[in-house]
Amino acid sequence: MGLLVSLLWLVAALLVARFATRPWVEGVAAVLAGVAGTTLPDLDLLLPLGHRSGLTHSLLPLLLAFTVRNWRPVLGGLAIGIGLHLAADVFPNAMRGFATVKLPGIGSIGAGASYGWLGVQALLATLVGVALLVTRLPVRIAGVGAVLLIAIGVAYLHATDGGWPALCVYAAFGWAAVRRRSTSDRMNG
Repeated sequence: MGLLVSLLWLVAALLVARFATRPWVEGVAAVLAGVAGTTLPDLDLLLPLGHRSGLTHSLLPLLLAFTVRNWRPVLGGLAIGIGLHLAADVFPNAMRGFATVKLPGIGSIGAGASYGWLGVQALLATLVGVALLVTRLPVRIAGVGAVLLIAIGVAYLHATDGGWPALCVYAAFGWAAVRRRSTSDRMNG
């Protein structure tokens, strides 16, 4: 049921973006896509891929649609949502069996490689999402979208398995970025 709702959020985001005539509407599409992205990687449960498929638990879903210019805000929100999902997946109760990443034709890549795969993909998805939103939307709209996506991220990570450690990692990176920026501003100001 959750995956079908996720797909509906994504369809809604794509429709909003398709008919967007103003940047704030694109911002709404990005936020809708962010909600969809938090559960979209588990689409592998409905497909013959095996759970934690490397095809859905990666940037591949984003790369498939990256060429459509009107989808850029949607892709930004989707990337951030996927990044949140993958960040939570880095912290399973135990990285074995169902929790490990599987590649088609290879099977499980093992615990160590799964941690690396999910961590790198989560980081890249988050960075790609932020870059897409910042380059596509006006600063204020991107800022409001970011605040909404942060709220969605906190709610998602608060409620999902593995979310608390991921939330702590995001908070640490956020704190470091703000700290670095304020130090840089003092040195340049």
